Amino acid sequence: MKNIGLLLPKSSTHPDIGYDFFFGLKAFFSFQTDSNPVFHTANIGFGIDDDLLYSETERMFLEKNADVLVVFADHPKVDKIFPLAAQFGRTIIVLNSGAKYPVDWQAPDFVLFLTLGEMLSAKLAAKKSINLTGIIEGINTTNFYDGGYGIGDGFYLGQESAGGKVVFNFIGKHLEADFDPQPLVDYLSENQGKFLIFSIYTGKILPLFLKAIKGFGSKVTLVCSQAMIQEIVAKEHLQGMSLPEIFAFSSLNPEWKNQGFQPINEYIKNEVKRDVSPFSYLGWDAGEVIMRLSSKINYTWPEKVKQLEDKTIKGSRGNLKFHSKTGHFIGDQYQVRLRDRKLEVSKIELNEVFEEWEKFIETRSQPPQVGWFNTYLCS
Repeated sequence: MKNIGLLLPKSSTHPDIGYDFFFGLKAFFSFQTDSNPVFHTANIGFGIDDDLLYSETERMFLEKNADVLVVFADHPKVDKIFPLAAQFGRTIIVLNSGAKYPVDWQAPDFVLFLTLGEMLSAKLAAKKSINLTGIIEGINTTNFYDGGYGIGDGFYLGQESAGGKVVFNFIGKHLEADFDPQPLVDYLSENQGKFLIFSIYTGKILPLFLKAIKGFGSKVTLVCSQAMIQEIVAKEHLQGMSLPEIFAFSSLNPEWKNQGFQPINEYIKNEVKRDVSPFSYLGWDAGEVIMRLSSKINYTWPEKVKQLEDKTIKGSRGNLKFHSKTGHFIGDQYQVRLRDRKLEVSKIELNEVFEEWEKFIETRSQPPQVGWFNTYLCS
């Protein structure tokens, strides 16, 4: 493919997301000796302006002659551009954290989804943590921002499937100056027994939450969202802090900084002179999908779908299997436990993850929608 269009997001809390996935994509093509595409970029802000999404998509197809468009955005706003994919007969690949439900599980023609699988990771984390620890009493903790997405529902589905029950909810403010964890601290101080704390925190508020619960290690296990465990490990929040046992699931092994996919780590460190992030890995995997599509350039869309279904892609995070109904690439998941500051990681095989994805769809056959329109972590 000669021309690749990219619609990059903006974020004040995580300002590097768009650049990270772009450089991850460039890293992939730097290793492809027979492919040297031209990249055309545009910025789409927080992903809430569907008219901007539409006009930039038109521009990429009409003016830049993009063979494929990679867009970092989320439902429901990104859905407005889907008809353009079929009209131009060119593929749109939607990237995001996987933290929101689609409007409809049935994927449109010429549209593919490649995500970090936040909601599925949350369901697996809740289900497995209850089964492994035998603790059924749970506390849901989040803030006004992170709690507005589908990750909390993923936790709920996992709790429900494993026989867990929620005994307390703590929804705090999402700004540092307004964050007050005292209601949570009071509940933990006044109630006996052991609890699983299902937590969704990112950015500057995360260390404040960790500090608030650091004295309750004997009675709680922290069950984290995927973005949360990645930030805890990558930003070394464990340094000098006494924390409870931490449990999570992630589509990217959190040891990626030291033991991750070396081609992408080396390219971004040496050529781009910046840090790698999970979104860099997502960008690389988008390159894998584009290359798979380019080898089938003369196929009809149903033929391309069949080819994607038939062969697993080996990506930077692990294996990727295509789910044709939803248009999603489902990847390996990693079970993560932090005990006494020691990281224990084990891979969940792709077939099990694929089955969990289908159960997820079946349980939420009518995808619920939320009021937050901006792409997760783009705020």
